[in-house]
Amino acid sequence: MATSFKQIEENLKNEARKLLEEGKVSLVLAYGRGYDEDHPVPFVARVVADVENMVFNEYCTANMARYLVRYPRGTKMAIAVKPADSRAVVQLIQEDKIKREDVILLGIPVIGMKNSKTGEVIDSKTTCGMYNPVLYDVLLGEEIHGQTVVSPYDVLAEYETMDKDARFAFWKKEFDKCIRCYACRKACPMCYCDPCFIDQNKPKWGDKSPQSHGNLMYHLTRFHHLAGRCIDCGECSRACPVDIPLYLFHKKVAKECEEMFGQAAGKSIQDKPVLVNFRVDDSDKILE
Repeated sequence: MATSFKQIEENLKNEARKLLEEGKVSLVLAYGRGYDEDHPVPFVARVVADVENMVFNEYCTANMARYLVRYPRGTKMAIAVKPADSRAVVQLIQEDKIKREDVILLGIPVIGMKNSKTGEVIDSKTTCGMYNPVLYDVLLGEEIHGQTVVSPYDVLAEYETMDKDARFAFWKKEFDKCIRCYACRKACPMCYCDPCFIDQNKPKWGDKSPQSHGNLMYHLTRFHHLAGRCIDCGECSRACPVDIPLYLFHKKVAKECEEMFGQAAGKSIQDKPVLVNFRVDDSDKILE
């Protein structure tokens, strides 16, 4: 039986309080109260008194790994990690953005998480379909087992029946809605480049105005940069104010990478990022 959200919240507070009191970390990344219970916000506890402002419920979907790279290397941190969040941490370790010894992972098994915009339950259609973190130091609830295993790629069935022209037309229609708010970039734990390519002027890689050709350039380049790195948390799609189903493209690329190289992003700290790891037995399909 899954641990209740309320119990996980209490366990989170207890662990955060203990870590801060003992001086093992200088901050704890978790969730805090928003303007109502359905809209919790990313939260940083720096002193013990901050812990009382922590919350955890079914709407705590933000990927807190997004904030790890904001702090100087060597900063001792604890972070609340759901399954996809833990994959992001693993990927950041693989890419040498953080050190494993600098982070204490407070693992949270989850089922029944909800989209705060719609109230709908988030499932494998928009996330990685996992219930338990892949890496943790302390588990804040009982591991979840016995659930129906659904492939995170099942949602691609209809998309994959489209030919190339239909897919291009589909994405052009979707990208034409883009207002270039960059919420997808801000929500993504793997978008940490500073400056981002789209913010550079010398050289100028793309038009920043929300027009068709500029939108296409921005999104296709971002998709390319996340190839083999997307950990399938779905935050980009949930953050999008015009509901572009960005997760579809990321899932398609992730599926291709897994089929070609036998590796999914953020599953093991022993792995190397798939597109920088040359193996003599790699598939040549990527060259086709």
